[in-house]
Amino acid sequence: MRPKFKEAFIHIARMAENSFYKSPSVFEMYGLDFVIDEDTNIWFIECNPSPQMVGTSERKTNFLVQMVKDLFEIQFAYLRSRIKRVNQFVHSMEQRAKNGEKLDYSLLKKEFNKINVNKLEPEFQISQENSFVLILDKNIQGPAAYLNNLSGECI
Repeated sequence: MRPKFKEAFIHIARMAENSFYKSPSVFEMYGLDFVIDEDTNIWFIECNPSPQMVGTSERKTNFLVQMVKDLFEIQFAYLRSRIKRVNQFVHSMEQRAKNGEKLDYSLLKKEFNKINVNKLEPEFQISQENSFVLILDKNIQGPAAYLNNLSGECI
């Protein structure tokens, strides 16, 4: 069932992506509800922009606690990765200025926009214990962005 859910998540994200707030410094969490019919078809029911995080059972409480821990690990890894790139950028600008190079601010802005993205640096990878599963990477171009989660005709 996981491949079917991954495909459904990607289709829903692609359909709604123009209405998402896009900034590498924030994230949004949504709760997606599905139903599975007798033929194991997955049907999307609704999306909750503020999913309720209430542990109505011990199992759900444990799940939610782990999910929040995983979320913090992911956000921290992306933040550390971005800070590393920004620090390198600032040091590079500083060195260029010290060398007397005239700085073109329009080019610097383009350079900065390339590094100020949610992309993990190798030393800040997410642990194997984390429940996060990457199903889409908008930093990659073309069909590879979908990490083999969509068939060719969907792209």
